[in-house]
Amino acid sequence: MKKYYPLLCSILLYTFFLVYLFLLLSVLLFERINFNGEQYLVRSINIVPFHTIGTYLSEIIHKSSRIAFTNIFWNVLMFAPLGLYIPVIKGGKKTITYLYWIFLFSLTAEILQWIFGLGASDIDDIILNCLGGFLGLMAFKILLIIFKKENKVRIFTAIIAALVGFPIVYISIATYLYNQ
Repeated sequence: MKKYYPLLCSILLYTFFLVYLFLLLSVLLFERINFNGEQYLVRSINIVPFHTIGTYLSEIIHKSSRIAFTNIFWNVLMFAPLGLYIPVIKGGKKTITYLYWIFLFSLTAEILQWIFGLGASDIDDIILNCLGGFLGLMAFKILLIIFKKENKVRIFTAIIAALVGFPIVYISIATYLYNQ
């Protein structure tokens, strides 16, 4: 059984990485704005760095806006797993290389949102997504310090992916089926 343990961890890791990518792309590319129970496609763009973030932070401070906080929080949180998955799966690269790929992934998603009218394209989303990816990369570095070997970080990440991934997949499917 022990010889199959790394294989099982790899299967779990890759499975939940693919599920994570599917869910991330679903959120990024198929987000809809809801007005009075009807869905509308939105096409807007913001290319001024920190404009939206500044507006949201002002709303959080002055109005205790939950919507603004949620937007900032989820943009960071959505990309943290990507920052952890990439070095675990690829191994051996520098942090700046991984951050570059996270940036390209986020930029591509924002461009596709604008081209297909699938939401608001915002440079601040890219900034927040890269921050989330960077936090994931730092989590990898911390785990590497704790476990000392990439293989142990890989096994730990596979276990955490399964423990966190199963409930997320279940909730996502249940929510999707409920909304149909």
